[in-house]
Amino acid sequence: MRAALALFLLAALIGCGCGSVAGAQSPRQTTTHGQTTTRAQTTTRVRTTTRARTTPSAGPGAAITATDRLALDLLPRLGPGANAVLSPYSIEMALAMVDQGARGQTEAQIDRLLGTSSPAALAAANRALATALRAAVSDHGSGGPQLDNADSLWVQSGFPLSSSFTTSLADNFAAPPQPTDFASAPDTARQNINAWVADHTQNLIQNLMPPGTITAQTDLVLANAIYLKARWQMPFPTSLTQDSSFFPDGAPSVQVPFMTQSSPVSLPYASQSGYRAVEFPYRSSSLSLLAIMPTPGTVSRYEGGLTPARLGAIVASLRSTPLQIYLPKFTLSLHSELNGVLGALGMPLAFSNASDLSGITRATKLKIQAVEHAAVLKVDEAGTVAAAATGVSIAPTAIAAPSPTTLRLDHPFLLFLRDDATGAVLFAARVANPA
Repeated sequence: MRAALALFLLAALIGCGCGSVAGAQSPRQTTTHGQTTTRAQTTTRVRTTTRARTTPSAGPGAAITATDRLALDLLPRLGPGANAVLSPYSIEMALAMVDQGARGQTEAQIDRLLGTSSPAALAAANRALATALRAAVSDHGSGGPQLDNADSLWVQSGFPLSSSFTTSLADNFAAPPQPTDFASAPDTARQNINAWVADHTQNLIQNLMPPGTITAQTDLVLANAIYLKARWQMPFPTSLTQDSSFFPDGAPSVQVPFMTQSSPVSLPYASQSGYRAVEFPYRSSSLSLLAIMPTPGTVSRYEGGLTPARLGAIVASLRSTPLQIYLPKFTLSLHSELNGVLGALGMPLAFSNASDLSGITRATKLKIQAVEHAAVLKVDEAGTVAAAATGVSIAPTAIAAPSPTTLRLDHPFLLFLRDDATGAVLFAARVANPA
């Protein structure tokens, strides 16, 4: 029987398919491993095979390394010279879940791409990072950020999953199997998964899985949704927002709304040869938005040379400085297929007929069919709202104050929404033209 796996991730959404597929159980219904119910009210059971591999206890380091590598590897390859936004955290979560079922050289390529020693180490690190991020926004009650980060595993009733795969997904991603009747109503399943994604992203991502992405070949969907709403530590008064000129590389200037403060404010700032950087902290958390504006005309070359070490050096060089700041107000969105770029970055095997995803199931050979990613980033006077989704379909095979510095971000610049406590990059963007 021909098999297909669809793995869809909202901040990372993953689905896996094999055999016939159809309608999905409502994502709002909580189920546990072995529990049954389909839309036809038939009794089924998710079967698992093989023993679970031991998951080591670990800190978040491996997941942080992976998110930062993906941020800097992917951003230059997403529409060079144009606006772009992505959630490396979402993509990393999707690939980490796929990695739990990868074996042989397929596993080795994914591990090299993400800079991890093993799928088990990466899973444990993701669990630790999720815990750290919850701590980063723990003061939400006092006006801190709102963070929604959820995972789910949707599986065709009766599809034989490896117990090591289901155990890792349950223990490290809080995603036990939800038996689903894909076989008789694939579009209903797609709509239910999209509704789950929309619910966990405040409707910013409403159609992650377009028509046709879940078919009668789908047997498994892994879903992760991420949503973040954070208020500036020092909001910008809306009354001071005024249109001004922004200068895209190689194009005429455009008029866009720029936000500012009534007087200079102290912000972490650095000015070095080739760039200027400023960090905007969010209220009641360790989250911040780092903006890096390279010398005009050099943004593409500059971002292509950024590495995690260089980004870390920029952060380390920031010093509190009085600034008269001018920041454009904008909304960015992106929907992109990542097959080609991920293959070029070092994991082509997972997309080929030689793929080995036997850690998911040994009932059939699977390969990644498509990796879709969607992200939204809104920056205004109050703060930032961001959401993202990734879909992976798998088929067979007291001193006198110094004078303030004026920083007008009126040329293309880069953005990294980071957790300062861990260094993890949750969202990355290129603002080429805010208009």
